[in-house]
Amino acid sequence: MTDDATQGERWITLSPGSTNCYLLDADEGYLLIDTGYEWEYRSFVEQLADVGVDVAEIEYLLLTHHHDDHVGFANELLDGVTVIAHEAADELLRAGENDRSGGGLLNRRVYYLAKLRSWLVPEWDLTFPPVALRDDDLLVDGDDDRLLGELGIDGTILHTPGHTPDSISVLLDDGTLFCGDAAMSRPLWAGIKYHTIFIADVDRYYESWRKILDSSAETVYPAHGDPFDVDRLRENLGAYSDEALIETDPITSQADFG
Repeated sequence: MTDDATQGERWITLSPGSTNCYLLDADEGYLLIDTGYEWEYRSFVEQLADVGVDVAEIEYLLLTHHHDDHVGFANELLDGVTVIAHEAADELLRAGENDRSGGGLLNRRVYYLAKLRSWLVPEWDLTFPPVALRDDDLLVDGDDDRLLGELGIDGTILHTPGHTPDSISVLLDDGTLFCGDAAMSRPLWAGIKYHTIFIADVDRYYESWRKILDSSAETVYPAHGDPFDVDRLRENLGAYSDEALIETDPITSQADFG
């Protein structure tokens, strides 16, 4: 097993790049939460092999939102796999690029980090191979306390917008929350205070944090960074405002660099 692939009691954490992907046991095979960037597929397959899982065992792919570092190699997995996403993701996935219609980066340190990455990683252009959802894929229109149970997973899907309108999280009955980019713990040294580095709608973002705090969530497993206690959200609720966000140029808009 590599340092970037860890196996828990009921799920496996894979980190093919800057994005944590989570593999949950289902009645038939596995449910995968998110992918990495398009160019990270080979690393993903290698990490699967390290934990003794074949790609063919993945039966479901839940996309927490449409961004390039979460759906980059989704098309590599679609054959025989059912996609689960929020209904707002349908059009955004087909567009093949991160939505840039509003919002901003969290603070000036994050802004300059994004500028630096755009220079160091020229292939990072906020686009991804468009994903066309099919008739048998599963779309939720809000919170859903039924779907995961039907797949053999004891948990609930929460609609947690703010980072993007299509953001969803997975809350297991034991208090484990896989939140995508609804919160993150990297890079804390940049003053993010467990916020995502880009927020499209601050009011909706904090509504999502309040929903999480009012739920049974205990431990947050983000797409970027290490797990942390849900009380970190309570301690930092309201730390940022619309006025604090840094408006972005086309290169850094809605950047997710983990």
